Amino acid sequence: MPNSRVSAAAMNELVDATIDRYLNWREESADVDLAYRRWVNGAHADRGLHYAAYVEALDREEHAAREYRAFVEQISTSV
Repeated sequence: MPNSRVSAAAMNELVDATIDRYLNWREESADVDLAYRRWVNGAHADRGLHYAAYVEALDREEHAAREYRAFVEQISTSV
């Protein structure tokens, strides 16, 4: 049961914000998968470019995962 210090409206906002961060992380994860497939299946001449895009996608996914984790940790101590 939620802590009585948090109103229902505030809890709904927290849930929405959590879901937004989760969905952002999942979208970045999907981009990693796509970038990986382009790298391993692309033309040999484009492998360097595709690898760089894959590494960038990994960085974005890691950033999104860290934001999601930090947010969940922050709200878990406040509710």
